[in-house]
Amino acid sequence: MFAFNEVTHKAVLKPVAKTYETVVPEPPRKAVRNFFRNLREPWVFINDILQGEFKRAGTTFQRFVINSTVGIGGLLNISEGAGLEYHQEDFGQTLAVWGVGDGPYLVLPFLGPSSGRDAFGSGVGFFADPAAIAIDNADEEGLQLGKIGVESLDRYSRSYGLIDEVLRNKDPYLYMRIQYQQNRAFEIRNGKRDHSEADDIFDEIED
Repeated sequence: MFAFNEVTHKAVLKPVAKTYETVVPEPPRKAVRNFFRNLREPWVFINDILQGEFKRAGTTFQRFVINSTVGIGGLLNISEGAGLEYHQEDFGQTLAVWGVGDGPYLVLPFLGPSSGRDAFGSGVGFFADPAAIAIDNADEEGLQLGKIGVESLDRYSRSYGLIDEVLRNKDPYLYMRIQYQQNRAFEIRNGKRDHSEADDIFDEIED
């Protein structure tokens, strides 16, 4: 699956993402990014609450209200200027906080590295995300697929350079796995450094 993703990246996804960058100027791309980030805020808020992170939940709520109103439906990231910084939460992180282990390391088609826990969390998020539910209830044919397509294109346009860097490594599979596991551990701790033995081992391998 890693090899499949590598071929797809080089032959299809990267060229499409680069074309998107070339054709669409930076201001509209940034507006698209802000819009989809704002759409994710209700799901972030729910996961903040489920994790008992009530202060962070308050920040998320304020961001959503400000950007949805003053920010013209989230196209403008007004809240950042007010000192309300964005943070990402998902159900995989919530499960980790509840004590659920990683499970097996996985490489998913097109989506890349994951784990048993995070793959399950992504599935729950797809059906439980308030924005996804609202779009389904709108009953507009193709709206959900359009959202997924445009959001995925925006994300990929910001990450294909990092993927290229990974693929230049002597052992790209191992390098990507280590980076994914380190990054997820960092996200689950909400950015707090944990000087554990496992992290030290990852750092040595990365060096």
